[in-house]
Amino acid sequence: MEKLEASFLTKLLDVLLSKGGNYAEIYYEEEDLFSFVLENNLLKSIKTGEDRGLHLRLVRGDKTFSVVSSDLNHEKLVAQAQNIIESIPEGDPIRSKVSHETLYTGKVLPIALASYEPLVEGFFKTGRRMIEASSLIAQATLSYYQARKRVWIVNSEGFVAQDDRDYERYTVHAVAKEGSEVQTAYEGPGVTGGAELFKKFPLEEMSDQVVKRALLMLGAKPAPTGKMPVVLRGISGGTMIHEACGHALEADFIYKDTSIFKNRVGQRVGSECVTVVDDGSIPGLFGSYGFDDEGIRPSRTVLNEKGVLRGYMTDRVYGGLLGLPLTGNGRRESYHSKPVPRMSNTFIEDTMDDPEEIIDSVEEGILVNKMGGGQVNITNGEFIFEVAEGYLIKKGKIGSAIKGASLIGNGPAVLMDIERVGNDKSFIPGICGKYDCVPVGDAQPTLKIRELVIGGK
Repeated sequence: MEKLEASFLTKLLDVLLSKGGNYAEIYYEEEDLFSFVLENNLLKSIKTGEDRGLHLRLVRGDKTFSVVSSDLNHEKLVAQAQNIIESIPEGDPIRSKVSHETLYTGKVLPIALASYEPLVEGFFKTGRRMIEASSLIAQATLSYYQARKRVWIVNSEGFVAQDDRDYERYTVHAVAKEGSEVQTAYEGPGVTGGAELFKKFPLEEMSDQVVKRALLMLGAKPAPTGKMPVVLRGISGGTMIHEACGHALEADFIYKDTSIFKNRVGQRVGSECVTVVDDGSIPGLFGSYGFDDEGIRPSRTVLNEKGVLRGYMTDRVYGGLLGLPLTGNGRRESYHSKPVPRMSNTFIEDTMDDPEEIIDSVEEGILVNKMGGGQVNITNGEFIFEVAEGYLIKKGKIGSAIKGASLIGNGPAVLMDIERVGNDKSFIPGICGKYDCVPVGDAQPTLKIRELVIGGK
C-alpha cells in the first residue's frame, strides 16, 4: 500500500497555484471491474481489470489546465504540476489551505472471480430459456458488469472528500426475425451502493419481458402518422426528460449560450403540473453518489417547479463563471477526464393522478410503454425519439400494438403541453454520453401530452 502524505499534497497544490488561479485540485481514483457478454449462449467476452490514477487540475478564469498520471512517484508528480504552469502567464501566487489527511492507496477490495461462477451459470440458463422460447428468436445477448471504484479529492480550499462507489448492472437484448422483418427489445437494470440487483430486477423476469416485447412487435401494426395525443407510461423511462430538457439545463451549455433555457430562471417554461428534479443523493439509484467528482455532496435540485424554471445543474467552473450555487453535478467518467456539469438522477415528480384514468381520458392517441433511442438539438429543443413498444388508444381503451413509431417535437413545447402527470414514476438506469460516459438514472410518471407529431416507417 502506497501513500501520499498530507504535506506533499499541500505542496503539490501550491505548485499548481504558484502563478495564481481560482482553484486547484487533486483527484485520485482506483477501480476494479468484472464483466462478460453472452451471445446465443456463447461466451463472447470476459473482462477483468484494475486501474488507478491521479488528475491534477488548475482552474484560472474560464480556462482549465490539467495533467493525468498513473505513476504516483512524488518527483514525477511535482514535475507534471510544474509542466502545467509553464505555459500560464505570470500572476500572484496563492497558497492553498493546508490538508491534514494522508491518502493511502490500494484500498479497493479486489473482485473474487471464483464467486461469480454461479452467476455466469445463471446467465447461460437464461440465455437458453430465451432462445427456446420461440423459433422466431434469432439472437439473445446478455451482459453483466460490476465495478468497485474509490474516489478521493483534495483541493486548494483544504477540503477532502472520499467516495466509495459500487456499480452493478446487466443487460438483456433479444432479436426476433420473421421473414425479412426484424424487431428488437432491450432491458438494462442497474443499481449502486450494494443494492440487491437480482432481487430488485429478477433476471428471468426481465428476459421474459424482452422476449415477449420482441415477438409482440413482429405482429404489430404499422404506426399511424400525424399529430395526436401521446401517453408515456411511467415504465417507459425518462429518456425524453433527460435528452430533450435535462442537457439544456446544464451550466456549461448555459454559459456557452447554446441552451434554449438561458436567462429564463423565474419564467414559465412548462405546464403547472410539471416539476423537474435532479437528485444524486437517492440511495441505490444508478446515477447516485456520495460526492460528485469535485467533492460536492449532491442534493435535491429543483430545476423546474410547477412549470417555472428555478435553476441549473452546476460544477465548480461553470457555477463560478455564472455566479450560481454548486449543486453537486460536476462529473467525469474517470481520472482521465475533466469534470463538467452532468445530470445524476433526473425526473418529473409524481402528482396524484391515477395512470389508468389518464389513459381513459384519451379519445384517440398513442400509448408508449417503452422508449427507444433518439436525437435532440439542445440549442432549439427539437427531438426525435423511437418508440420501442407502443399501442393505439381509442376511446380510453388500449388497442393494437404498433411498430415503427417515432415521437417528433420540441422539448420546451412538450413541457408546456403536458396535461396530466401520474403517480407512478419509475427510474430507468442508463449511461449518458455527453462527452464521456457516466451512470445516470431517468424517471417520469405516466404523462399525457396534448399533442405530438407521430412519424412512421
